[in-house]
Amino acid sequence: MFHSDPARETIRSRVSQKVLQGQEIALVSFIVNVIIGVAEVGAGTLFGSLALTADGVHSFVDALVSLMVWFGIRFSQKKADGKFHYGYYKFDAIFSLFAAMIMVGSGLVISYTGVESYLKPPIRHGPSIVPIVVVLISIATAIMLAKAKESRAKSSGLISLKTDGYNSIKDASASIIAFVGIALSYFGFYGFDSLAALVIGVFVMIAGYFAIRESSNVLADAYGNPEMIETITEIASSVPGVHSIDDLRIRRNGPFLVVEMHVRVDGNISVFEADAITREIVRKMRENIVSLGRITIKPEPVQETEVKS
Repeated sequence: MFHSDPARETIRSRVSQKVLQGQEIALVSFIVNVIIGVAEVGAGTLFGSLALTADGVHSFVDALVSLMVWFGIRFSQKKADGKFHYGYYKFDAIFSLFAAMIMVGSGLVISYTGVESYLKPPIRHGPSIVPIVVVLISIATAIMLAKAKESRAKSSGLISLKTDGYNSIKDASASIIAFVGIALSYFGFYGFDSLAALVIGVFVMIAGYFAIRESSNVLADAYGNPEMIETITEIASSVPGVHSIDDLRIRRNGPFLVVEMHVRVDGNISVFEADAITREIVRKMRENIVSLGRITIKPEPVQETEVKS
């Protein structure tokens, strides 16, 4: 039994505002990463730093990931229609999955280039401080973007923005690796420049793997938060007239949680009384958990064994 109520629409409107803020930070991330990518690839090519060039290519990949996240968030906000009865929220996780796959593919290419460069060292240019300055700017920018995305992801509940936040953390870490390789190369240890590119590629692949796993769990309706299950059970059980809770199921649908459950009530009460009980359960759940979307409750009569006990 599903009840639409003003409280749900108020919560939906509040979450939608936070989702729009997440969409804005994804677009900002795209623009910033393109600028950083151009600077790193340009400086890396000009001064012969494979680590900086690899980090620049990595920044372009990050820009593409942020763009896909932006599209995913925008698409997920479309209202339910005759084809997608439950809305477009899962497109957020679908675009996140695509972005993670791009991360893995780019990591493979970067790692291969690093190995090739290490085995066949290219002509080295004279040492310059410019690549070090550029990579330090990249590190600072990635850290700021990661913090902004983490904040927006927590408030909106968007899995794709969370993935993009991981992407920025990984971007900062990769840039730190590039900094180490470039710094050592500056002092004459040229092999570390190629090794840094190899490590960056491996790092990107690992981050992509974890992002794929998280997005896949959402698409497969996996939900691993026992604390939330316990909270919902306690709330529903506290409503007068509820004897027990059966078959409680939770899944993510974009920034919202979808809840389905069976509640045991006295089999002798009227339909109106059973409806009043389910309404009270919904009211108390929405008061205590702001991220709830659709709530489906089926009242069932108490079994004779439960009554005797």
